[in-house]
Amino acid sequence: MASSFLLGAAMIAEPALAQASGDNMIEELVVTAEKREQSLQDVPVAISAFTSKQRDLVGINTVQDLTNFTPGFTYQSANDRASMRGIGRLTNVHSVDGAVSIYIDGLFTTSTVLAGSPPLDVDRVEILRGPQGTLYGRNAIGGTVNVISKRPTKDFYGEVRGVVENYDYTDLQMAVSGPIADNLRFRVSGYKRDQRKGYYTNVAGGPSEGSKRDEYQAQFQLEADLGENAEWWVSYKTLVWHNRGGPGARAGYLNGPYETGLTDPNFSIVYNPAFGYSTAGGLNGPVAGSLQQFGSTDVRVNPALADSRDFNTNTPQRVRLRDVNSLTTNFVYHMPSFDIKYVGGFQEYKYDLYGDTDATNVKSFQIPVAPGSLCANVGALFAAGLSSVNCSPLTVNAENTYHYFEYPKWYSHEINFSSNGDGPLQWIVGAFYYHEQYTGTGSTADFFVKGPNSLQTPVLGAAPNPSGTWSTGNYALTTESQAAFGQIDWQATETVKFTAGLRYTKDKKFGTEYRRIVCNSDACYPGLYAALGLGAFGPGTAANYGSLLGNLNALPAVGQALGLGNALAGLAGLGNGAFDLTDTLAPKSTAGAIEGVVTPSVCTGTGAAQVCRQYTIGPNGIAARDLKDTSDAWTGTVGFQWEPDPDTMAYARYSRGYKAFGFSAGGFLAVPKADAEYANSYELGIKKNFSTLQVNAAVFYIDYRDLQAPVTVRVGPTNVGQFINIDKSRSSGLELSTIWQPVRAVRLTLDYGYNPTKITKSSALVDVNDNVNTGAVSIVGNRLPQAPKHKIAINGAYTFDMDPGALTLSATYLYRTAAYANVFTREYNKAPSWDQVDLRAYFQPKNDKFTVIGYVKNVFDTEGYDAALAGSNRNNNPAVPSDQYLTGAQNLELTPPRTYGIELQYRF
Repeated sequence: MASSFLLGAAMIAEPALAQASGDNMIEELVVTAEKREQSLQDVPVAISAFTSKQRDLVGINTVQDLTNFTPGFTYQSANDRASMRGIGRLTNVHSVDGAVSIYIDGLFTTSTVLAGSPPLDVDRVEILRGPQGTLYGRNAIGGTVNVISKRPTKDFYGEVRGVVENYDYTDLQMAVSGPIADNLRFRVSGYKRDQRKGYYTNVAGGPSEGSKRDEYQAQFQLEADLGENAEWWVSYKTLVWHNRGGPGARAGYLNGPYETGLTDPNFSIVYNPAFGYSTAGGLNGPVAGSLQQFGSTDVRVNPALADSRDFNTNTPQRVRLRDVNSLTTNFVYHMPSFDIKYVGGFQEYKYDLYGDTDATNVKSFQIPVAPGSLCANVGALFAAGLSSVNCSPLTVNAENTYHYFEYPKWYSHEINFSSNGDGPLQWIVGAFYYHEQYTGTGSTADFFVKGPNSLQTPVLGAAPNPSGTWSTGNYALTTESQAAFGQIDWQATETVKFTAGLRYTKDKKFGTEYRRIVCNSDACYPGLYAALGLGAFGPGTAANYGSLLGNLNALPAVGQALGLGNALAGLAGLGNGAFDLTDTLAPKSTAGAIEGVVTPSVCTGTGAAQVCRQYTIGPNGIAARDLKDTSDAWTGTVGFQWEPDPDTMAYARYSRGYKAFGFSAGGFLAVPKADAEYANSYELGIKKNFSTLQVNAAVFYIDYRDLQAPVTVRVGPTNVGQFINIDKSRSSGLELSTIWQPVRAVRLTLDYGYNPTKITKSSALVDVNDNVNTGAVSIVGNRLPQAPKHKIAINGAYTFDMDPGALTLSATYLYRTAAYANVFTREYNKAPSWDQVDLRAYFQPKNDKFTVIGYVKNVFDTEGYDAALAGSNRNNNPAVPSDQYLTGAQNLELTPPRTYGIELQYRF
């Protein structure tokens, strides 16, 4: 189904053409969605297509803008996750594939953000909805996004564009293209984009954040005619982000108060920095007056509750993209009855994201010592000169930060053979190979405390930890995918066409995951001190041990001060620091090898006491184990197409999609593997032109099996993301696009998507954000993640034809209903419904030398939501009234506030 609004918008964008035609016919758009040129209205697939001029006319500059005019398509820009019809990428762990395949000039890429490249560089974007398991296959269980670059021109051409916007935003773009020789052409293009003021204000006095940009891109192309029968094209692209609006930059806020418990429920292995803000008295809060904050303000409550674009942290979020190299080449050779085409290329990048783990500006605080505690007694003895060691309240260094990174490199090859005649039988066959090497963090980042701290020196002989990291979960993985495919189209009669396609895909993944957990909180020390036989001294907590917590080297002197003589002398030399939990939390097995883990099992003990480990711990204290597995599948499509007249096309289509198995890599879980996904899609559609009215509609039903859903599981005092297969789900709905041009100057459009989804069969799962129902709960009947039930885009445009040129004024209304972040359909995982109004003015003179565009996006400055985010964990501590929460807290990711600007384009 075509995107109704954009399919015919070229008539407005090119008023001279409209004048020459003398009618209101909606212009035809040619696409290559099925790897051959076809009119979009003749392709029996639900498609939205966006040309460069159409994007300029409407103001489609980002992937999020593309989703607004594409039924069933959603995108989470902060994490670069795309979904279509409820099937999508729900994680950034690359060991689990995305579900919407992205192709840039035929080359598969793992990043959706590239689909939002500037219109100056992109000829068109084609978005195919529903499983594309024949011609695209890899990661196409939800759909496919094809981006086709503008190519070198036979005549000399140049263009410069400049954009100025509020928030101190500037964007300078350029392109030059033309002949080098009779059969050789070039194109050079690039942009420099800056935004110096962010959408969010740091009340702690730090820099503003959110969409601050310092980025540039350059692309170089060559195109050649190699004799009469062959064409060759090659492109090299590089880009750099020193900061960017996404993925990774600040894009939302916590819609609730700070969690001020002593330990955070996500990672209770360290003390919670926000405890410094606690207003609880006595032992339930920090020592009075001990809170130290970064910045010049004394903010102690979440400022976003008063203004959603205020935040309060000491470590700015920082995005960096570097070492980007993208090389793509196409070669076509025309035989008398068929074409041979090769598409191949290589891509790599290094992405780093740094930020504040706790989202506070707390520098340090002290935990009070309990009356009568060991610390209180030792402190009194020291004051009386009876102890060689002192004890005082424990001071906590609260500067918690994180580092998330992705360092992938991949290449692929595809060769296909396709018919080039106009007979009743059209066909295409091909083969595909993909190879990726990836190093990165798992479902969470690497977390560490800056500056000197106890985490750097684990006790009991554990390896040093100089970085102060308390949780790391990385992996290095190689992915290989091979496929062979074919599709035939048979024009049985003048009005009836049949389509059949088949693809076989085999996927292999292998590599190593790494994990280390170091604890420095009340979550681990009680067990440590009890294991050392020190239970008589009271619990191993900060309230009892104070500044002596973790200082096992001091125990002999403490024993002497307490009159025990040398009874504790045997504990000398155990260290002063944190407690390494890596081996304690790593999965053990007595029932044989863990599926997907290929590290040899080493068992210790005998009989019922036997413990088997499928991992090793290196001299750096990091545990490692090897992962490996394969999956394969047959997928394909069968379709029927009926064209009773030139203005009508109806179709019925069945498609089967597949997504390879995945690993919860970096999590070091007892069940690291999730099985492959499958989707069976049934679709009926019609594309109809009524002179000045075009109506495109499709209804669909998707039987979705074994969704790889990320679910947070509790592993000791840590929360870890695990992928669970959901047995059965369904996604169904209606997608409608219309264009109505009652007179040549007026164009009214509607894009609407209705997409109810439902989980129909699943085992019960634990929702760690539910502090009331703490056991496994049923998720049957819940909705699929990132699938709003309703999406609407309405646009009205009026073109004034004047002697100098044409002025088009347009207004867009967007509306989207609520969506949920994961399989738990709960308020704290919800992105509410939202709407937005945009205004735009587009002036183009008749000579087409320049264009002037003025615009206001989000005119009424309403809060919109890119996608849903999972809720933040909360404690339900019966001993602390201020730390009792029944559920998690809602996080909201915002679309940009009101923005306005002007764009100038000049062509020569």
